Amino acid sequence: MSGRGKYRGSRPRNNYQNFPSVAKEGTASLAADSPVLAMFKNAALKLSERQDRHERLVKLSRDTTIESKRVIFLLHSAVTKEATGKAVIEAKERLQKLVEGPIKSIGLELENSPLHLHARAVTAGFQEFIEAKTFCSLMENKTIVTYPEIQKEFQYDVKEEDGENTRKVVTFLPHMDYMLGLADLTGELMRRAINSIASGNRQESYHACQVVRHLYSGSLGLYGIGKELSRKTTVMRTNVSKVEGAIYAMHVRGREAPSTLDTAAATWDAHDHHSDDEGFF
Repeated sequence: MSGRGKYRGSRPRNNYQNFPSVAKEGTASLAADSPVLAMFKNAALKLSERQDRHERLVKLSRDTTIESKRVIFLLHSAVTKEATGKAVIEAKERLQKLVEGPIKSIGLELENSPLHLHARAVTAGFQEFIEAKTFCSLMENKTIVTYPEIQKEFQYDVKEEDGENTRKVVTFLPHMDYMLGLADLTGELMRRAINSIASGNRQESYHACQVVRHLYSGSLGLYGIGKELSRKTTVMRTNVSKVEGAIYAMHVRGREAPSTLDTAAATWDAHDHHSDDEGFF
């Protein structure tokens, strides 16, 4: 007979006290002014404060992410030149409210706390804000807002409690979050290029294609410095392929396109917009 059921129904039980009861007895035996007890109470208080701060930062980051997504959707909804101008003005106002609202609150929360302890709580909001901010600047003046320009906007003068003196508070933007936001920007530019082709705006689609190419070419020099950036570099390559495929199909089917597309194509010179990214892939 096998021994698998040897202790079935009559398994010996260990008469060990569970840990909570032992801890309670040990705590009761300590004096109220014990330095050991005071040390553990102080540690518990700091951990509780850190957890509460983390939850507040997660909420602020979520608010930033939601509003940034709405700004991006607003910019995509503009088709005509007049609608684009109005959308850019509204987007800038809403982004400025984010800078003066949740992003400022993040800086106040992290004023006396190391950023690396809560980096994961705010990285999603920062990336989405960078994506919306750079997309708005591209639609406004065909340029990408730089890291120093954004970091300068994240500096605030906060009044002290007495109402007379002020102190400077800075919401630090990690460089990696800025680069990850630029990587996400290529996806929005890919959608912008395809929508421009559908609406007959070839000039806008060519510009979006070149920006996506340049961003991808620049990211290749940073490949390997982070797992998340490496993953998004692969996604950027996919976005480049989609944009190039859409523009290639537009050229191949040029005879089937409306006359408005031919008029727009006549104003674009391929030699002036030559890309030098051949050889990277």
